[in-house]
Amino acid sequence: MATLPQIAVLGAGIFVKTQYIPRLAEISHLFCLKYIWSRSEKESSRRAVEIAKQHFPGVECKWGDQGLNDIMQDSSLIGIAVVLAGQVQVDISLKLLKAGKHVIQGEIHWYALTIRASIPEIETALASYKSVCTNPGQPIWAVAENYRFEPAFVESKKLVAGVGDMMNVQVIIEGSMNSSNPYFSSSWRRNFE
Repeated sequence: MATLPQIAVLGAGIFVKTQYIPRLAEISHLFCLKYIWSRSEKESSRRAVEIAKQHFPGVECKWGDQGLNDIMQDSSLIGIAVVLAGQVQVDISLKLLKAGKHVIQGEIHWYALTIRASIPEIETALASYKSVCTNPGQPIWAVAENYRFEPAFVESKKLVAGVGDMMNVQVIIEGSMNSSNPYFSSSWRRNFE
């Protein structure tokens, strides 16, 4: 039997524990989650690893600069999911790409980046990626993975086809969020510095 590909997750917050790990568990037969990394050694990072161990018994907790360096130097890892606050995602993603790792990162963090960054800063990030990935087979930087909404758009397309030619489409999604919501106090919502 072939060895399963190994990945790491950078981030151990609410979203990782409540969304990422459960989704990864659904496809746990396809890969091995080797590490969960956090910026610091906190109870939340240990809790994320405890949750992940239910489906990935060998998962380890890494943290801080040394833990990130260990992950970047681990040749067994083929990819990294970067699930951190938008303020640090791009810089860490570029470091991982330079270390030869494939990176997947969510689109919401690009939104946070555009709020705090100028167009030249975004262009610099993209130029850095292009300089790392000049040859085929080089690391891939995949931004956005909201495939869970795709079925609704496919169904909408079918329904709209019967109406006639489309001139314009606008999708607005609103959701309530009060201070009791665990995401309300997330650093990427509160601090764009």
